[in-house]
Amino acid sequence: MKDEKLRFLLTQKFNMNDEKQSFSQEVEVTEIIKRDRYLKYREQMDVHELDVTLRINDDFIKIKRSGVVSMNFHFAEGRETDTFYESPAGRHHFTIYTHEIKALENEIFIDYELFEQGQLLGSYQYKLEREGQ
Repeated sequence: MKDEKLRFLLTQKFNMNDEKQSFSQEVEVTEIIKRDRYLKYREQMDVHELDVTLRINDDFIKIKRSGVVSMNFHFAEGRETDTFYESPAGRHHFTIYTHEIKALENEIFIDYELFEQGQLLGSYQYKLEREGQ
């Protein structure tokens, strides 16, 4: 299964200031197996498209988005990690606390909290699930 294009459903949920929102979209994913597993797709964000790469390792998952925003989030279950997020509004330094990671062949799930300067910004769930599974 190298460089194969697959259909996935991307669902992102978040709770910020007791306001819950959820977004879903179908994405065409290219899977590349090297030392780690990589999933690449284009994500719609408002009127913009972002190039997204997931790097899946036994110990962590990294999500890199590039386009109108640039970010490289590092998720390690039960740990805090640091990251930067750049957008037209400026550059932000975030801390991520990852509660849970599930990396299966047909599903990626990440449950995490995002902090800026020690303040909780929100709770998030990221799920990428192969359609028809």
